[in-house]
Amino acid sequence: MGLALGQYIKETRKSSKISSMKLSQEAKISKSYLDYVESGARDPGPDILAKLAAALDIHIDALFDMQIRDKLDLAISKLSAGNPGIDENVLQTVPRDGHTTQSIDLKALAMLQAAFRAKNDTARVADYIKNHDLRAIVKAGANLDDEELAKIRKVMESLYPEKFHD
Repeated sequence: MGLALGQYIKETRKSSKISSMKLSQEAKISKSYLDYVESGARDPGPDILAKLAAALDIHIDALFDMQIRDKLDLAISKLSAGNPGIDENVLQTVPRDGHTTQSIDLKALAMLQAAFRAKNDTARVADYIKNHDLRAIVKAGANLDDEELAKIRKVMESLYPEKFHD
């Protein structure tokens, strides 16, 4: 199910030096359920993810994104298994004229692959930001290298020191 999500929760818990028993108590879930989540055997709902995020003091968006990536990856694996020989790096297209020999599985696989690739697209994420100036900054930042981003961070830190607590 959610291997990457479970691994992330477990690593975050361990790096915070929190036992699984303590996290389960703070999140108000059973320890056995937490064990299932951390092993990837269970796929927690949004309510459980919210409890875990609050108990671990992390952003819930990271957990949601990881859960979506896990689900996309699993779906791609299932569809690829049913279509041996598919090159996962090539986006398959299906004409809208209805005269195609491609199966719906191939179309679904192509759509999942595109969604999986889009999850890493910072510029697309920026489209959801309502503030025009902030949206422009995020889009510009998506194309900068680490050195340029470090310079921008220094300027931002000097302007807003209370916002940068790493």
